[in-house]
Amino acid sequence: MNSDAPAPIAFGDILIDRSGRRLLRGGQVQALEPKAYAVLALLAESPGRVYARDEILDAVWGHRHVTPGVLNRVMTLLRHALGEDAQSPRYLHTVHGYGYRFDLPEGADTPADPAPMADPPLRRENHPTPARSGVRRQWLMAALAALVLAAGALAWWRYGGSATTPRVADPALRSEAMPVLAVLPLRALGEDRRSQDFADGLSEELIGLLARIDGLRVTSHTSTVQFRDTRLPLAEVARRLRATHVLEGSVRQDGERLRISLRLVEAASDRTLWTQDLDREFRDIFVIQRNIAYAIGNAMQRQLSQPPPSPPADEDPALYQRYLIARNASPGGLRNTNAASLPSETALRALLREHPDYARAWGALAAKLWLRSLATEPGREALRSEAEQMAATALRLDPQQPDALAVMANRACRQQRWQDCLSLSQRSIALTRSEVGWRGAHAQRLATMGYVDQALREIDDTLLIAPYEPSLHFWRGRLLDTLGRHEEAQSHLAMADPVMAQTARYFNAVWRRDYATAARVAESLPSDLPWRGSEIAAAAALRDPALWPAVQPAIDYAERNPRYGQVHYDFTRLLLPVRDYPRDIAGLDAVQREGYASYQWVLWQPESRELRQNPAFAQYLQRSGLLAFWREHGWPRLCRAEGREGVVCD
Repeated sequence: MNSDAPAPIAFGDILIDRSGRRLLRGGQVQALEPKAYAVLALLAESPGRVYARDEILDAVWGHRHVTPGVLNRVMTLLRHALGEDAQSPRYLHTVHGYGYRFDLPEGADTPADPAPMADPPLRRENHPTPARSGVRRQWLMAALAALVLAAGALAWWRYGGSATTPRVADPALRSEAMPVLAVLPLRALGEDRRSQDFADGLSEELIGLLARIDGLRVTSHTSTVQFRDTRLPLAEVARRLRATHVLEGSVRQDGERLRISLRLVEAASDRTLWTQDLDREFRDIFVIQRNIAYAIGNAMQRQLSQPPPSPPADEDPALYQRYLIARNASPGGLRNTNAASLPSETALRALLREHPDYARAWGALAAKLWLRSLATEPGREALRSEAEQMAATALRLDPQQPDALAVMANRACRQQRWQDCLSLSQRSIALTRSEVGWRGAHAQRLATMGYVDQALREIDDTLLIAPYEPSLHFWRGRLLDTLGRHEEAQSHLAMADPVMAQTARYFNAVWRRDYATAARVAESLPSDLPWRGSEIAAAAALRDPALWPAVQPAIDYAERNPRYGQVHYDFTRLLLPVRDYPRDIAGLDAVQREGYASYQWVLWQPESRELRQNPAFAQYLQRSGLLAFWREHGWPRLCRAEGREGVVCD
């Protein structure tokens, strides 16, 4: 026997005779035309790998100038030759919207020398061959999943959750070896000044698709955008982003042609795993994005946990391009909370005047207006109302529009419709795993509902893909303060946006009993802030109790002069030596329903134990609907049922 002859592939009563280029079933040679056998050999030699339709056409026919029906007919022939039917095992699997995969059963004799494809369109360099047994791999993954579930149950028990408590991903349970992919912003080639806005939008869309790859973390766009024009080596970029792999590339549009070049690099070895040069009609933009996601998954030997969402059948690629440009016309994309977002808002409004049924644009504009409404500036109530109306329009057009879901989740939380709040929030982040802002908002909602430990785990999980995002460090600092871990909170608040963290740094210093720092923070506040005087007075009184009489008048002044949209409650009341707990609870409740701050979390702090013993707190839990929600969905760590209707919170 020729030792160089390729080994056959055998499973069940099937034998793929690679040297003779034959398929035998039950010892009988099956009639297959050469092209059909070539497709079978291509798929069977790399079991478990998903091949794009274009890959198969390029490898077997050498070009794509054949109709899609040719490949469909060949796959029907192969399924018949393999004896596949409703009762028999399935080896050929259709990956809808992309291509095909071939799985081998456990115990199959697999090839040791797969023949390479001729000039494959998705080429991989120096990349190990995927595991050869699809079923064995599935069995191992199932066993691993069982172990992870057991570990998750143990961790959940340790953290004091219940079987029905809302759950979030726990980074402590994730494998330290999980790869992290940093997608650098695509470089825009060409003279059109809007090219970079389009490239940035396309980069964000790719990040969203790649985040669906199972067992892969994808660094957020907010983290990678700072490296758009860097001259640092990729290894250094990866180190700073804590990434194991980096995807870089460029995009150029020439008329109706779209040219995208991509390279996937393993950071530790500086080894190129995969490259791709795409030159397609722009109308194929949605197919291109899906193919790239599958190709990266193949290159990293991972599969998408859920297929990329299909665009509406009638969506115009040119309109989609205009949307990406409009969405990114302002620095910071969707994350702007000030007037710098106006160019993008203007562009989106112009788009919607021409295309009033375009859900993506309604959702993006709703998100921008909602984020801008968080700032204490004139007109914030009108902005928020308009944002919610736009989000409702987006969801009427597309019930899965993630930005609109997040905006409506915020509305439901303010209205204390907790079931809708959590459901809408979870749907939003499930659709946008790499969107830092919405994941941070989800953590805020969990903490507002008393699930502070789970909120912290959500923030920690999000920091894995955005390690330097200031807003995440702000929220982590606030959550640590809520848990009484004030020293740890200090370091995260120092990494937050200084303006955003002013009040948080003041109270953190107070809780650490660093009254001198609290005084310095208060004195650095802008003179027009109504609560500046009360914070300065309280910091002085904490060092000299004889000064407390001066604090109440300062609080009264702040509460008579609230900023735009804020309630008549000054957080400095929380520091008074003699507390009016019903007043504090009512004030913090109003803050939550107004939706502009996180200081209602004080209700869950160790320092508020006496407040939680006050009858007004149980009344608040009943009135707000939190008690009913906990009874149905699980209790937070601090609280438990007492009798049929009561509640006790430690």
